[in-house]
Amino acid sequence: MGASRSTGSIPAMTTRRLLLALPAVAAVALLPACGSDDDVRGAATSGTAGGPSSSSNASAPAAGGGSSAAAALQLQDQTGDGATVQVASVTAVEDGFVVVTLDDDQAGPGQLLGAAEVPAGTSTDVRVDLDTPVPPATDDDDGTEITATLVADTNGNGSYDEGTDQAVPEPQDDDDDDDDAVDDDADYRLA
Repeated sequence: MGASRSTGSIPAMTTRRLLLALPAVAAVALLPACGSDDDVRGAATSGTAGGPSSSSNASAPAAGGGSSAAAALQLQDQTGDGATVQVASVTAVEDGFVVVTLDDDQAGPGQLLGAAEVPAGTSTDVRVDLDTPVPPATDDDDGTEITATLVADTNGNGSYDEGTDQAVPEPQDDDDDDDDAVDDDADYRLA
């Protein structure tokens, strides 16, 4: 009797093939799941609640000691009494300062007017009280040009030190010079 019997069950040859294929099917099903464990673990440790998250394309630490990949600053034209400057928004990767100076084209270029502490993260409507008031404009139409710069607390002492703390470099961009700092210019008109 060399013929196989068919009793309504799966033939013996098919059962063997099924048993051999089962481990291969299980391996194919488990491999994608193994790869996703790494992704979940990476996502869980990439940041803290309410804090900045890191990413694989973050730049190397900045001169001030932190990454400048997400650093940004926006200063808008404004009118005031010359004693304060409002910075529209600041995004800092680490605690630091917004430093307001006269623009390079003004008399006394780069003259420090004042500084304000900013925490890591995004802050809006940052008020900078000035130690030196904004001087009157030499050109009545435009106002006095000022610059706000994001500066890292390089020495970590919590207060701005003009000679020690360093400007945060701009995130690397093909169009920008690598030496540029995170800053913005605006016209300030005295009221």
